Amino acid sequence: MRWSAGITVCLLLISTCVQAQRTRYGTVKGTVIDSLTRRSLESTSVAVYLSSDSSLVNYALTTRKGDFTVTNVPLNTHCTIVITHRGYEVVSRLITLAGDKKELLLDTIKMVEAYNELKAVTVTALRPPVSVKPDTLEFNVSSFKTIPNAMVEDLLKQLPGVDVDKDGNVTINGKKVSKIMVDGREFFGGDPKVALKNLPKDVIDKLQVVDNKSREARFNKTSNGNEDLAINLTLRKEAQRGWFGRLSAGYGTNERYEGSAMVNFFNGAKQFSLIGNANNTNRGSISGGDFDISNSRSTLDGGGGGLTRAASGGLNFSENIGRQLKLNGSYFYNNSHTDNVSKSQRENRLPDTTFFYNADNNSVNDYDNHRLSLNANYTIDTLTEIHINSYVNTNTSNAINSKLAESIGKSGQLINTSGNTYSTKGDGKNISTEFFFSHRFRKQGRGLTLGVTYNYSDQASLNDNIGQNDFYKNGIPDSIDVVNQRSNTTNWGKGLTLTATYAEPLNQYLNAIFRYNYARNNSFSDKITHRFNATTGKYDLEDTAFTNAFRNLNETHTPDVSITFNKNQYRASIGTGIQFLRQDNYTITTGELLQQQYVNITPSANIGYNFSKTGNVAIFYNGRSQQPSIQQLQPVPDNSNPLYVQLGNPDLRPSFYHNVNVQVRESKGNNYWFTGLSLNTTQNQIIYENWFDDVGKQFSQPVNVNGNIGMSGNLQYSLTLKRRDMLLRVNLGSNGYYNRNNTFVNRVSVTSNAYSLSQSVGLNFMYKQHLSIMPSFNIRFNKTSYSSESVQAASFNTKTFGLSAFWNKPQWLILENNLQYSYNSQIAPGFNKSVTMWSAAANCQLFKKQQAILRLAVYDILRQNAGVSRSITQTYIEDRQTEVLQQYFLLSFIYNLRKFNKK
Repeated sequence: MRWSAGITVCLLLISTCVQAQRTRYGTVKGTVIDSLTRRSLESTSVAVYLSSDSSLVNYALTTRKGDFTVTNVPLNTHCTIVITHRGYEVVSRLITLAGDKKELLLDTIKMVEAYNELKAVTVTALRPPVSVKPDTLEFNVSSFKTIPNAMVEDLLKQLPGVDVDKDGNVTINGKKVSKIMVDGREFFGGDPKVALKNLPKDVIDKLQVVDNKSREARFNKTSNGNEDLAINLTLRKEAQRGWFGRLSAGYGTNERYEGSAMVNFFNGAKQFSLIGNANNTNRGSISGGDFDISNSRSTLDGGGGGLTRAASGGLNFSENIGRQLKLNGSYFYNNSHTDNVSKSQRENRLPDTTFFYNADNNSVNDYDNHRLSLNANYTIDTLTEIHINSYVNTNTSNAINSKLAESIGKSGQLINTSGNTYSTKGDGKNISTEFFFSHRFRKQGRGLTLGVTYNYSDQASLNDNIGQNDFYKNGIPDSIDVVNQRSNTTNWGKGLTLTATYAEPLNQYLNAIFRYNYARNNSFSDKITHRFNATTGKYDLEDTAFTNAFRNLNETHTPDVSITFNKNQYRASIGTGIQFLRQDNYTITTGELLQQQYVNITPSANIGYNFSKTGNVAIFYNGRSQQPSIQQLQPVPDNSNPLYVQLGNPDLRPSFYHNVNVQVRESKGNNYWFTGLSLNTTQNQIIYENWFDDVGKQFSQPVNVNGNIGMSGNLQYSLTLKRRDMLLRVNLGSNGYYNRNNTFVNRVSVTSNAYSLSQSVGLNFMYKQHLSIMPSFNIRFNKTSYSSESVQAASFNTKTFGLSAFWNKPQWLILENNLQYSYNSQIAPGFNKSVTMWSAAANCQLFKKQQAILRLAVYDILRQNAGVSRSITQTYIEDRQTEVLQQYFLLSFIYNLRKFNKK
């Protein structure tokens, strides 16, 4: 009830503010047509600005009939209406809405086609906030107001159709953003979070959104429907020559600290950036994939599980060497130390018995990682290009995990106990190189590409496994298993992929694309295990049960052909290929060789229709195969957890996936919506079969099954209402899925049916640059049933409510608040089913240009960060409690660097 009342109050406040302003504004309507053909011009941008200071009042896009309606235009105020359409000359008119007339109907606006290309792209002082271009959605950054010293992430939260979750992941009209570039070049490897959290909004001129296609797909203008999105940030003209950045340092209670720095230097095509971070607040801990440093408005969260101390640094550069060669690269270093204490309680529910498993875990993990990437693009001539990309990743790790566990029968008698310490020291490297050549011929549509990719990985580790396991029968000690082993493990793999395509135009609308793909992957795994010899004090007694050398060779040849069709608003493609697959599994220790050969048909098809300039529907189908990993194939057991032994299966067959994907999207004016449906089915899907022996020891082994299917769907809708000083954005989302999985429960075949449905609503209200209120609510229902009556069905629901807000008045003061409430009905008795995470901060902007900030933040004000979770599967219910970072205060000083050349 408290949270319902809170949401109601927020909505009433917002609606009251909106209602109070309603009587002072009117509406401008009109129709836009081509001056020569008299046809309606759809998706024309119509923006209204104040004539006094050229600030944006509101904007809209024309409908299919060319009609537009711009609301919230102030009465008795001189304004300028600007109409822009790609390929046409800009139309600008002065308008004023009289106080007694709240609707202004303009005469039909006739736009003249711009035959002079230079004139068509002339920059004017009044640009449309949103421009729709072929394959590109472009936002004019200056049209969207944010709080002072905002980052690109703050900007994205103001854009229609854009969603940024609490982890910094971005979706636009329902599609994930996986890469960010600056002026067309990768920025720190394209990692979105680096740019979003650390590039200031005031140096960005335009934000462009495009599909993140492969080089071959971009060249041949093809799509599989599963591409993510990429964002290109175009710098303001003055920022293209100069340097900017941010320095910050903070210290708090419980010896918490954070420090970060980022400096960027840009001089035309030359770009150079430095970044660094050190903290013990569970933010910015990077282990090979994520790179994120804190800023003056870093996420007010409590961090993840365990306590982590992290340090990281890197650099990024871009340079043009002459007119033909472009270079881009980056280097990262990450270091982390994590201590974690956890407890778990598991109830195993099997067809013939029920028993309990309890465990206390204590782990310490040290990790180091170096990543280096280099991109080179060489333009031989206007028709021919060569691209080379190289990537090197090295890592070292040192981990120790200690566990005390016991299994207890339903009547309370002991089944087994275990005390185990497993330590591992490892190092590894991954190297990949990609070569891509493309050439367009003089004939339109004819082209040739050649791509070669080489991958190499090598991972070695030294592992010590020491422990004792006691087994009981009817509660009476029966046997003891003492483990004292040392194993040397080596895993390496080599992969070569070659892809060649040739495109030939059949007529004006049809193209044929011939493709050949060759892939060869060779993997090797060697595990040598010895027992401890008390006589010699060394590990010199070979343990043959856990010693094995295994090699896997996988080779495929896939020729295919596809026909593409493009005409006006229609596009389609249909193709098929034949995949010849050979797999050799060779157990070197025993000399056993298993050879497998398969022939698969790899069909693909898609059809798309642009029912408007900003809306389209597309249907995609793809078939692909996936080979088992070397770890799944190797027959030697893994007993790093003596009560949970993992087995390999050299008889595994490759899986083949069928996927159908339907997407419909449209953006019209201030409305954005997207819906997607997906259907997946898999032949020979690899799952893990789990079973227990008579003393409670669990075994797990990968096996192939058939008959598994999955269906999912989602709908996203965004509506933006804007007046001169206020903005209200409503985001609605619905998604659900159904999965049918065939599996095994203690060697008994069981079919599960899982359902999930969720609904979310989010609001974003902003008044000038002074106040922002962003409430959000999500509810999810889950249910799983099983074909066997001995396996209990499970159903539960989760609810989350968030309220983020800031206040910025007077200008030097920024107050932040972030409240996250979560409820989970499946949390175990004895733990709180609901948790409220509340954090807040006060920012004081300093100096004449407010380039510095003094920030005081408090995290987990209510001390409710508990780290409690529950997992429910077809075989068990497990409750886990993990050590987490709780309440602390942090005082920080942040300084913004700016120096631009005025030339």
